Amino acid sequence: MRFYARFSWRLVRQVVGDLFVLAWVVAWWLTGRAVDQVIRVLAEPARRTQRLAGDLQQHSTEAAAQAERVPVVGEHLGKPFTEMAGTIGELARSAGEQVAQIEFVASVTGWVIFLIPALLLLVLYLPRRIAFATRARDVLALARTEGGGDLLALRALATQPVATLRAVSEDPVADWRAGDPVVTERLADLELISAGVSRPRRRGGA
Repeated sequence: MRFYARFSWRLVRQVVGDLFVLAWVVAWWLTGRAVDQVIRVLAEPARRTQRLAGDLQQHSTEAAAQAERVPVVGEHLGKPFTEMAGTIGELARSAGEQVAQIEFVASVTGWVIFLIPALLLLVLYLPRRIAFATRARDVLALARTEGGGDLLALRALATQPVATLRAVSEDPVADWRAGDPVVTERLADLELISAGVSRPRRRGGA
């Protein structure tokens, strides 16, 4: 399938358009990643709280274990440290949940900022590019068939502006009906050019 026109201004427009779409998608991808990182920074205080609470919980647990080794009163001495470790553990879990929520919001926001403008442009642009490639493929396939030139000439007579047809011949319809090979080929070429393709080479290098 041919995705680009023959060398012409249409080819230039296609290349510029494709580069613009690529730049647009990359720009919004980078924007989405930047927003993602900015939002994740907001979770840094909660991350520090989670790390600090985790360290304090570990120390409290170790202190409770050491206190419980004291004969007779060890259980009573270790109980406050055990309760403290539980309270600090709840704080650490709460901070971890806050971090997870902020990171989830960051991911969703970053993807939304990227996908909406990127998909919007692709939805508007891709059908035109696909339509060109499909038409170019069909026209080239027709041009390679026996009698395809006549059909392309007939289509040119039906679709090309009158001034363009008069540049081919004073009476292109009559010449086509008469089977004039030169006029027929030039009319077919108009349709090929309109589709953005060049006449396919005949077998044998002609």
